[in-house]
Amino acid sequence: MVFARWVGDGRHATTRTAYSNPIHVYSAAIPPERPLSTGTRIRILATSPAWYAAPDASQDMYDTYDAHIVGRITGVVGWKGRKVVFEVENECAINPVSTIRLRMPYAPEATVMLGPGEVPEGQREAFETDLYTSAVVRARPDDPRCQAGTCSLPWGSLVGDAFLWEPMEDDVGDRHPGDPGGRRKVRVQHVSWTDLVKAAPLLLTSQ
Repeated sequence: MVFARWVGDGRHATTRTAYSNPIHVYSAAIPPERPLSTGTRIRILATSPAWYAAPDASQDMYDTYDAHIVGRITGVVGWKGRKVVFEVENECAINPVSTIRLRMPYAPEATVMLGPGEVPEGQREAFETDLYTSAVVRARPDDPRCQAGTCSLPWGSLVGDAFLWEPMEDDVGDRHPGDPGGRRKVRVQHVSWTDLVKAAPLLLTSQ
């Protein structure tokens, strides 16, 4: 298990290929359950400060959510200061992001276990202050977890794929006899937020 925060999109190119193969970047400061190395299979739980939801929460407390990232570290692809950058091949069946970059403080035998050829000469090790050892992570064991290659959307088995369908302006309906070529356009009426607010008292009194 690795606790990390999402820091952005790792794509630098502007080609169509780059945008069809996104790379997401996560950064960690909380030491992992065991030192990471090439070949280690990990699960990433993304963190967010608990005070986002509870203003009175401690500054050291974090909530987690499943990032739907499960896979093996395929190697070291770079360094960022005193952090090593791992590449992870994501196995999640519903996450379109198949490549993950994970930044981890370089603390040999504490956060990472790297071979001699993976560490450049003169590379600085992480300071004690680079490791967030005082963090308190709230990860509930009964929360649903990504099932990697067999993962599926949680509501799919309850209501089917139709739950994801939402009528849009360009949706079309069934073709009726006498209609010109193509399919008949469906008229979609959009209601503004102001109109909804005005209609709310009427809806409540009609219940």
